[in-house]
Amino acid sequence: MNKYNNEYVSGLDVKISNPPKLKTYDCFCMWSDLLGFGSMFEQTNWVLSNKQKRKVYKRLEAAHRNVLYYSSPNEHDLILNDGIAKVYHAANCESKIGIFPITIFLNSCIQLHLSINKEEKCEGYPGCRSVLSFGESIEYLSDEVRYDDYFINYTKSEGEEISSGAKKNGNPVIIYNPKELQMNTAFSKSYLLESGGAKAGLQGNQFYIDQSVIDTLEKYASSVGWNVIWRDENDLSIMFISYTKNIEDKVWMGLALKGPIYPNPKIVRYKTTIYQLIRFYPHDENKSEFYFDLEG
Repeated sequence: MNKYNNEYVSGLDVKISNPPKLKTYDCFCMWSDLLGFGSMFEQTNWVLSNKQKRKVYKRLEAAHRNVLYYSSPNEHDLILNDGIAKVYHAANCESKIGIFPITIFLNSCIQLHLSINKEEKCEGYPGCRSVLSFGESIEYLSDEVRYDDYFINYTKSEGEEISSGAKKNGNPVIIYNPKELQMNTAFSKSYLLESGGAKAGLQGNQFYIDQSVIDTLEKYASSVGWNVIWRDENDLSIMFISYTKNIEDKVWMGLALKGPIYPNPKIVRYKTTIYQLIRFYPHDENKSEFYFDLEG
């Protein structure tokens, strides 16, 4: 593009005419939602008193400040009203180094779920329901448009990267389109399943795992030479990913699952199998001494 044309384009023109190249990314996504949050709005026909607004504020602040504590460097989180999306794009999972962050992400999701439910119980609220799924995402558009993007280049002072108008108001974001959630089927699966609620077979403030996650963990573990070992314990199915063919005291990770649960197809337009997570055995901890209990 010549100098004359550069002067008569805007940042918005550049972003529209240069979309990302088509590429598919593997990803995990947890969607968590505060139960019963909408009931107050429905009862008041969506017009809250100041006292009710204070209750909403306190509940959201108490629940969602936990996201700041329980996040990992390789994930991306979105808070939207009473919901939370946690996304991890799995990269280089064919190496032992690349697969390690997955367990860090799972640990982050589970501790967030437990922490929110603990605070909710103390305040007399029903807690949150969380669903973890695996899928793919496709980035197709710029992830943000800012105030300055609407200004044609020739209106900017020589040598200045942004317009004087954008400088004055802080150049805020006008359009949010997080690339991590663009065409993200893992997010869609988790959202559909969680939204189905009890009618779909997902009861109460529990943590659920979609079959896609289990299949992917088995695939990734096998690809780096680790062993997937299943054990039955009463009504639970326990999946351990072990460094050896025998289950040692320390494992890469473990999931104790109750199920299967088959979501009602009339409620959820996604044919799958899900499991309630009862215990999570984190990386390199002694499995007989330490695990996260999600049912206790």
